[in-house]
Amino acid sequence: MQIKMTLTAPVDYLYQQLINSAQADIQQQTGRPAPKQSLQGFQYEKKWQNGLTGSLKVTHAEPGVRYAYELETPNDHYLVDYQFTRDGDNEAGLTYAETFLGKDKKTAANNRVVGTLLGWFRKRRFKKMMSQMAATYYQ
Repeated sequence: MQIKMTLTAPVDYLYQQLINSAQADIQQQTGRPAPKQSLQGFQYEKKWQNGLTGSLKVTHAEPGVRYAYELETPNDHYLVDYQFTRDGDNEAGLTYAETFLGKDKKTAANNRVVGTLLGWFRKRRFKKMMSQMAATYYQ
């Protein structure tokens, strides 16, 4: 899934919001504060309420440019990538991409079906979330 959108907030603000969220997740999952320096290369175990666990690794953390991570679970390998462009003083271009790679044929087929059926709702929810994040800049 790939989404391109323009947001009415500075790139640096939006990037920092993503980093703050990642740092809060690291604190919650590990019980230790996130590193003060770049998160790039940082890896930790993530556990969800449903008992699923995975290994998350931040692959890119370039301030105001790109934030990306990989998540390895027992059944899937997820790639998530946020890339920013400066479209003006208070406008940011965002290209969001996510890829789900099933570790076996059954999981891969299930991912394709679910992606097709729920893709529109997931895109809509993501756009709403990012728009709300941008709106907090003016509050």
